[in-house]
Amino acid sequence: MAPEGPARQVLEHTDRDIAPAEVATAYRGGRRSIAYVELVLLVALLVGLDFLFLPVDGFAEVNPNPYWIPIILLAVQYGVFEGLIAAVVCTAVSLLSGVDPEFYRIALEQGPAAAMEQSVGGGFATFSDEDYFVAWTYAAQPILWVLAALFIGLLRERLRQRNQELAHDLAQTSHREEVLSSAYNQLLDTKEQLEIRVAGQLRTVFTLYQAAKAIEKLGPGEVLIGIADLVRAVMQPTKFSLYLLNGNVLEAVINDGWEDDDAYARVFDSGSPVFQQVVGRRRCLSAVNTDEEKLLAGEGIMAGPLTSVDTGEVVGMLKIEKLGFLDLHISSLENFRILSDWVGTAFANARRFRKAQSNMLFNEERNMFTDVVFKSHSKLMRQFGERFGIDMTAVTLKAEGLDVLHPERRAGLVKAVHDVVEHHMSPVVQAYEYRQNGREFALILPGVDPETMGDEASAGIVRAVQHYLRVAGLDDVRVAAKVMPLYRVPREAADENRRAEGA
Repeated sequence: MAPEGPARQVLEHTDRDIAPAEVATAYRGGRRSIAYVELVLLVALLVGLDFLFLPVDGFAEVNPNPYWIPIILLAVQYGVFEGLIAAVVCTAVSLLSGVDPEFYRIALEQGPAAAMEQSVGGGFATFSDEDYFVAWTYAAQPILWVLAALFIGLLRERLRQRNQELAHDLAQTSHREEVLSSAYNQLLDTKEQLEIRVAGQLRTVFTLYQAAKAIEKLGPGEVLIGIADLVRAVMQPTKFSLYLLNGNVLEAVINDGWEDDDAYARVFDSGSPVFQQVVGRRRCLSAVNTDEEKLLAGEGIMAGPLTSVDTGEVVGMLKIEKLGFLDLHISSLENFRILSDWVGTAFANARRFRKAQSNMLFNEERNMFTDVVFKSHSKLMRQFGERFGIDMTAVTLKAEGLDVLHPERRAGLVKAVHDVVEHHMSPVVQAYEYRQNGREFALILPGVDPETMGDEASAGIVRAVQHYLRVAGLDDVRVAAKVMPLYRVPREAADENRRAEGA
């Protein structure tokens, strides 16, 4: 597999070298014009000095000749080509400065050949050894200038090339260092993001496990309490709601994240498109699809039926009104379908269990008789009171408060009711479930007149239950009592009974 990202940049950079010749050409082109200007200025300065302070002879009597200065400077500073140009220019200026002015006059009037013949006493064919020696004297200095410019310029070129190679290597190394540093920082960021993601996934898995445990309950109310945590763990929505099917109507029972100005419908009847699609056709709707978005009509982003996988029964609808942009993708749609089936199955199972539990006589979890027994005992105690002339009163207790259906709070509430019956009531008094929702109970009090003693007895029971709730640390749970008359002995018969007991 080919490397990607910064690592690939590093590998590509080693194959993408900058040609030193290109750098040298660009450098020389920019510097050559400056070299020519410097050469003109230096030669003009030397000619001026020769004209002002010496006989104009090209510094023939000065040793070393000042024309060495521009030649050496340009060869050292710019290289071979500029040094040779300086040597040629200095040679021409030096030789022309030392020529007799009469030579120029004859050359202009009679021509260069006549001027040369008169200057040397004949043509080149009549050159004597002395003439050649004089010619060598004039040619030796320019030859040395050319050789010096050549050798010094070559050394300068070699040094410049080496500097360019070192600069190129340094640039490559610096760039490679920047790329490696960038790659390291990117890998470090990626590692941190992975650590955050792994930690988030661990938290999500743990939260999902806790939420899944919360809905695996046997009571519909307990399942409803756990559904909110499960939906938040799986979908992470900002706003969502849960509707239960009541006949031909979907009624909202959970509205999480809704604000006061939200205009979402709390009821969907059988004529609404959402009801027909979700309940009738058992179809999951998503605002991602244009046609399904029209069916939702601004009621949310996703909506799906709560279906029992075991029986196929539709018990309600789960709807998400607001979801983060990055959380809406193909996987989230599939997760929403699975979540709807999961919640629907759990709730349908809880309903079936509650229906089966309605025929039970004793609730082992709460250690008390069920509402079925309470209804039967109420009739029996009413008949018993009518036959023997004894007042019969039932007191119902209903707990209200924050998270009263939480398992620990419900256990504390049941224990408080048992403690009241055990420590404050006669042995014939029993506690019953008034409704199987975990927060409503009933007591049957024989011998208590529902009209004259019912309110006082119920108030005493409430005070006792609240006392045990405070002992259990459930101060925010409030208990309300209601007197339910079962049988009241007529006052004439009651007076006769008291007189008979007195006799």
